Amino acid sequence: MSREITALIADDEAHMRTFMKLLLMDLGVKKVYLMQNGMDAVDAYREYTPDLVLLDINMNVMNGLDALKQIKEINPDTKVVMMTAVSTRDSVEQCSRTGASFYILKTQTPDEIRERLKHAIDSIGLLA
Repeated sequence: MSREITALIADDEAHMRTFMKLLLMDLGVKKVYLMQNGMDAVDAYREYTPDLVLLDINMNVMNGLDALKQIKEINPDTKVVMMTAVSTRDSVEQCSRTGASFYILKTQTPDEIRERLKHAIDSIGLLA
């Protein structure tokens, strides 16, 4: 039996938070927590322990990579999707080494982003 999947999105751009939330909910995620920076994301992760975390790499207060490190210290099994508008091979490798499960370029088409998110949700293995 499946249970409801929850997600956390941290991005300093409100329109990206809204866009990603709509995609996740369309894919069956029941509850989505929205944060504006990495520090709030880590605090919210501790409080809500969502199944999936989406982190923008470049944010104020705390960036996504630092938030990724802290979330992975709390729970190494957490599925984390890193998001960025600018991708360098180094940033992708650094996120991967730190424990990111997936990587989304914000410049991809909505369909491509939706497909990546679906893959990330499927990897959790909770939906029937």
